[in-house]
Amino acid sequence: MFKIAICDDVEDVCRELKTMIIDMKDSLICGDIIIDTFYSGEALLENIEESPYDLIFLDIELGEINGVEVGHIIREQMEDYITKIIYISSKDIYDRQLFDVQPLHFLKKPIDSKKVFADIQLAMKISEKENKNFEFKSFRKTVKVPYKDILYFESKGREIFLFGTKNNYNFYGNIKSLEEVLPKFFIHPNRSYFVNYEFITCFKFEELIMTDGSIIPISRNKRKEIRELQLVFERKGQLK
Repeated sequence: MFKIAICDDVEDVCRELKTMIIDMKDSLICGDIIIDTFYSGEALLENIEESPYDLIFLDIELGEINGVEVGHIIREQMEDYITKIIYISSKDIYDRQLFDVQPLHFLKKPIDSKKVFADIQLAMKISEKENKNFEFKSFRKTVKVPYKDILYFESKGREIFLFGTKNNYNFYGNIKSLEEVLPKFFIHPNRSYFVNYEFITCFKFEELIMTDGSIIPISRNKRKEIRELQLVFERKGQLK
């Protein structure tokens, strides 16, 4: 589930943006979304304490507390550096304080639905990588490795070998069990591998070249599927 908040003191803007997001949700990386609307910074801040959001569309020109101040409260007082903030405004002038909040993006009114789609996709991609781990048991200990730190998995007999950006591991398992839990950005080029799309530097007809120099073969019956997946990811902007 991906939680989105829209905060603007103009109800029509909130309604338009909410409708826009609902219309595009089936095309998003995560279609399971909740959207809440707020008409003041105070109302948003009060709700965040009880129920944080993954992404906030935040108007700069609010009432008593403007969007920049709300952003600073979220970052500094609440110490929330995880929630993604996208500022929206009818003006072109960017206050320097705005960038101190580390927003994901800035959208100018009237809001372009294509830019909204791209920004939500990016926020979902980042959130998915930040918040999820691959969990397994190795030598009777539970190990958690963030998906964003995994280059690829290789299956050999009854063992799975995990090759990461920081460490490598091995544990008992099979490739079928991986298929059930891995995120969409792990692709299956042959019966022995699952590869993190983000760490592929080059797609070739018969193989994938990884950032660490590893060469992963693409089986003959997987070549068309891998090419189609590559096009899907690039079209959605899910990864590279």
